[in-house]
Amino acid sequence: MAGKGVTSAPVVRPVFAESSKQVILRTAKENGTAPAGDRFTLVEYDGGYGPELIWQAERTGGLCAASESVMAGWCETVEETSGRRVPGVGVFVDPGLRERDGEASWVVRVMASGETIDRLSCQGREFPVRQVYAVDVAGARRTVYTASIPRNLQGEYRVSVQRDGKPDEDRLDLGFEKGRVVQC
Repeated sequence: MAGKGVTSAPVVRPVFAESSKQVILRTAKENGTAPAGDRFTLVEYDGGYGPELIWQAERTGGLCAASESVMAGWCETVEETSGRRVPGVGVFVDPGLRERDGEASWVVRVMASGETIDRLSCQGREFPVRQVYAVDVAGARRTVYTASIPRNLQGEYRVSVQRDGKPDEDRLDLGFEKGRVVQC
């Protein structure tokens, strides 16, 4: 069951140009990071940012992501993934900065290893997370979530998680711009 701050995948899928998708998949094949079984997940964020593709590379087992603006994509190796704390949370792929209605926000991908995320919070504000991808890598379930946080509210976030079926809390450093960090 989804936690209080977790939003479900939308019923309407975001539009991702077929030509862009084909360029990404061709590039991934050339780089040796083609999706296992040609399967990938289309990802979107609350607030309309995205979409992106996330997949597990067939040959390397790494976890990859790409968007129409970054078609070459980015992959985290199995060694990098296995080095993550289990259970634990961390940033997956660099964040993106977006401006909408005059306000700047970070769009982040957060990976939970061996636990699930219910919500992110900072200074009493909760930020919804959207579960977008899950796969077993290096002996643990790796679940990727997306979230959008205000640019001016960076720092160590409280992450409410479910660990072994029980509520717990983790901390996650979302201080992307040092010097602009607010303690959450």
